[in-house]
Amino acid sequence: MLYTQINPTVTIVATTIFLVTILSTSSFTGSALAQAESMNQSMYNANDSANQTAKSLGQSANETGKGIQQGANQTGEAIQGNASELGANISEGAKDLGKNITEGAKGLAKTLGKGLQDLAK
Repeated sequence: MLYTQINPTVTIVATTIFLVTILSTSSFTGSALAQAESMNQSMYNANDSANQTAKSLGQSANETGKGIQQGANQTGEAIQGNASELGANISEGAKDLGKNITEGAKGLAKTLGKGLQDLAK
């Protein structure tokens, strides 16, 4: 009789221990999976953030390069414009100098011609 009373009690205790073990294991596993999912999401977020930062840096470097290129182009255009003006000024000056030399030579020839005519008289 004692055996018949102990057997159901042992069965109930063993079943209870089994169920508690299963429930605690499943809650532990669920918690671990939730933490793993959270860590996984954090890694994705960090990766996305790093990609966005790299993309922004690339765009910024590209814009900086364009700005430098534009500045160099404008400087080159300004130098070219100044050289063009300088060439025009030199050309104009050479024309004026040539005109002055021609006028001077005409005056000199006229004076020499007059002087020679006076000598011939």
